[in-house]
Amino acid sequence: MAVSQTIHKKQPYYLIAYRILLALLWTQYTVLNFIREIISRIPFIGSLSEIFIPACIVLALIVALPWFVKNIRGSDILFYVSIVVLYLVTMIAFPNNKEFMLENWWRVLIVTALPYFVGLAYSHKKCFDDLFWCSLASVFFVFLHQIYKLRRGIVLDDDNMYVAYNLLPSIMYLVYYAIDKERKIFWIIAGMAIGVIFIFGTRGPILCIIVFLVAFLLHRTIIYRKKSNYFLLFILFVTLIVFCVYDDLLIKFISLVANVFGKFGFSTRIFDFFISGDATTSLGREFLKQEIIRAIIENPIKGYGITGDQYLLGVYCHNIFLELWCHFGIIIGSLIILALVALAVTALVKCRNNRKIFFFVVMLISMVYVKLMLSSSYTLEPYFFFMLGVFVDITRKY
Repeated sequence: MAVSQTIHKKQPYYLIAYRILLALLWTQYTVLNFIREIISRIPFIGSLSEIFIPACIVLALIVALPWFVKNIRGSDILFYVSIVVLYLVTMIAFPNNKEFMLENWWRVLIVTALPYFVGLAYSHKKCFDDLFWCSLASVFFVFLHQIYKLRRGIVLDDDNMYVAYNLLPSIMYLVYYAIDKERKIFWIIAGMAIGVIFIFGTRGPILCIIVFLVAFLLHRTIIYRKKSNYFLLFILFVTLIVFCVYDDLLIKFISLVANVFGKFGFSTRIFDFFISGDATTSLGREFLKQEIIRAIIENPIKGYGITGDQYLLGVYCHNIFLELWCHFGIIIGSLIILALVALAVTALVKCRNNRKIFFFVVMLISMVYVKLMLSSSYTLEPYFFFMLGVFVDITRKY
């Protein structure tokens, strides 16, 4: 009886609801996509598939409200209200953006911005293992879906950036989990998960993972000064030099890997870029960059408002720094960038003695900021606001 009461005290209903909510949000574009697809095929209730998952999220959110109340301050609510007000003011001050803002208001203000509160209420101690199982399930189901496509004769001969970036948080977390546990089995799982991302032939997610791994390796080398780390860095450096000097070896190796992927029907696009020498090209992003810089120079003070880059280019400019300068002008945009950098650095400094939290922060920075420098928009990236919430919470508790 005493044990039961202890467990109950540690896991109140609203905390369990929060953990369920976090799991739903973490897997909404992976596992839940398959559940939604299954429900859509069931007679009589198939038409409800589009509202089933949102209904579960709203229900978990309502039940978890006491947990949010314990972790949210008035300043946090004021921050969210200011985002809403800024959004409305922008529609009035920049009428050219109104079409884009009305089209995306639900996604920006609800789907993207509300995870800020989820980040504020995040408890790494209580959710650490939850996210591992969610991530493992996400990778498994996405890979299973690709195998299903292959069995139906659908050859994956092009990249799928949407799926790759949706899977990225799960793969990053599996790598992070392996770093924390330092056990071979988890490194094997992480390695297999990284292999899955190559299926989609998209470079951005791979770069996010590489940045995280390099940051981890450098940290271990500098902090712990282990000879094995120095030796590993030396081997990597020599290998890189050999491949740079004898580039034919690199091309042959990549061609070999590409042939293996091609035989299974997976995309070889990422390997084709290396073989053709176009691995560093930006697929039109250089043109977008030049155009948005020109626009910023023409109107450096006022900027063009939220979604201004969409009005100017027809698409997002795929660079968070240029996006902020475009939206808010050079002065205010630079202040926002400095605030974001200061928040990230403060979070890292505050938790530097807590290895588990420290690498979680490094993971979020690698996952979110590297992605937003290459793709998407901060206005449509829920993990951006989730990350901000986590960082703010760390600065308060450490």
